[in-house]
Amino acid sequence: MSAPSSPYILEALNPDGFLALRQEGEPHPVPEDFLCEYANPAAEVLLEEHLPGKRLFATRPELAWAGLAWGQVLATGMAHTCVLETRQGPVTRQVRARAARVEKGLLAVWLSDVTETERFVRETADFEERMLSFVECMPDPFFALDGECRVFYVNGATERLLGKRRQALMGRLLAQEYLEGPGSRIHAQVRQVLTTSLPVDFEEHFHDRTFQATAVPMDRGVLVYLRDVTDLKRGRERGHG
Repeated sequence: MSAPSSPYILEALNPDGFLALRQEGEPHPVPEDFLCEYANPAAEVLLEEHLPGKRLFATRPELAWAGLAWGQVLATGMAHTCVLETRQGPVTRQVRARAARVEKGLLAVWLSDVTETERFVRETADFEERMLSFVECMPDPFFALDGECRVFYVNGATERLLGKRRQALMGRLLAQEYLEGPGSRIHAQVRQVLTTSLPVDFEEHFHDRTFQATAVPMDRGVLVYLRDVTDLKRGRERGHG
């Protein structure tokens, strides 16, 4: 590994990777390659390569797709961040690359391993998608309100309960779309959740049906779940009659 030259002496201690890359050839929107003038120890560990004096894309061809963005950084002076994939045998890692122009033709690139972060983001997105599919298929009404009681999500069962498509419900106040009847308590209960940030369970009556309702706080809003217990209650009443 080459000794750090004076402009990069502090980067030698950086726990994130750092590369100083000089564009090869004449300025071009998509550089053919970059010659590595300096790589700190963290970059060489991350890329598993001794890079100074080598052409980056020739050495690590999987990084070449960043050439267009890095060419724009050199041309405009505007920094750019992207996530690159590096491969070493069967192992693929995600690396966040933040590039900035140092001088004409010279690029500084900071590298950080975000493999686990990216995996967590993907798994979270997959989980949220599965949960959304589950909620959408639920036989019971489920909907979400913002802090002003405006609807921003309804499942299919809520559409059927209110007799409207979700496109007509989005952004509307609950009071505009859910007209309370005798025994209905949902508006007061939702306001209580917004005020106290505590969940509530209550019995709700709507369209001659009885629901066991749960309203729980979330970040800047409320989730509401209604389970139809009409037939269950009528069966119990007949059993006691």
